[in-house]
Amino acid sequence: MYRRVIRKPPPPVFPTDLAGFGYTLNDKSRLVDAEGKEYTFNLKAKNRDYEEAHGRALCDVVVQIMVKRMEEEFGLVRKIVPLGFSPEDTTLPHAHILLTPDYNECKRLLVLSPGTMESLGSWSRRLVCNYSAEDGSMFAVVKMAIDQGFGVVILNSNAQYWVNGQTTYMTPTNPRGIVLVPELESPEKHVSYVLKNIIQPAASREIFFIGHKYGCHSLMQALNEQFNELKDRVSAIAMIESTASINKEFSKDFRKWWSSNAVDYTQSEAEEAADKGEVEYNTHRGCNCVRMGMGEFDQTILVAMPFILRFFKSRLNRDNVFDHYKELVFPPVKDDPTTVLITFDADELEDDDSEPAFDENLDPSWG
Repeated sequence: MYRRVIRKPPPPVFPTDLAGFGYTLNDKSRLVDAEGKEYTFNLKAKNRDYEEAHGRALCDVVVQIMVKRMEEEFGLVRKIVPLGFSPEDTTLPHAHILLTPDYNECKRLLVLSPGTMESLGSWSRRLVCNYSAEDGSMFAVVKMAIDQGFGVVILNSNAQYWVNGQTTYMTPTNPRGIVLVPELESPEKHVSYVLKNIIQPAASREIFFIGHKYGCHSLMQALNEQFNELKDRVSAIAMIESTASINKEFSKDFRKWWSSNAVDYTQSEAEEAADKGEVEYNTHRGCNCVRMGMGEFDQTILVAMPFILRFFKSRLNRDNVFDHYKELVFPPVKDDPTTVLITFDADELEDDDSEPAFDENLDPSWG
């Protein structure tokens, strides 16, 4: 008896430049074809797998273009991680992060932590292709940061697989012979490694973070692990649609510190679409959250950025030594959502039936 072997078709091969795809970037950094029509993902495609692979390959090309622009226009450079690898040795598994040349000595440092399934320099492939290459990549944020005198470090937490002599953020389809980049085997390990070996030795005493989705979780884990080393140097932590969750396993000091410095910018529920800018405390996030209204997938990134920049501005030149503000209760500060509500530790309420103190006359709008 013979069993019929079903042979899978070979994976499609896509162009490596925009011209091969038949697209260009217009003056608004939007993908357009030869007739000026903007790119849209075909949701009704019969071969959905092919369409998704095509869109992913196209977006990867666009992100590579934006990374090259960041290198050329802002002077960003690639740094090999783990440290100690020779740039000439391409045989050993390694990855790259992007940073400004002054990252080690700048006064203020901005660290960017992407979500899962995003390549180096990208916030959202969907935004890159469907909205704007500058905003969907990290180009726009880096430009604003450099204009304000920040040094920048861009994490590459999804580059954990080593395939055919290079890293990939995509899980290899063939599990045999999978090689992981040492010390960077997961997003959590990548973020922890970079914070310990790149951020800690840097001179900055004003470190700012922006994380997206799972990048926030990895960031929280790393900051918890390195709490004693970094607690007196962090100015602000801005999260967008965070998946991070805090619990009793974290020390009380860390939870207090986290609620004093972290803010999550999150999409509103449908019935709350009009509440853009409203602030509320989220027990799972362990910090105040700002509602960003309704929008399409990942558009919270676009809506949140002006809020985040104002938050960061309110934290410039702050005394970041935790012991100096640990027991203080701050009055509401415009553009600083951590001061809108008095956050509290749920443990402290277990034996206390009283309501937390709250100024009912306080306007929670930050629009």
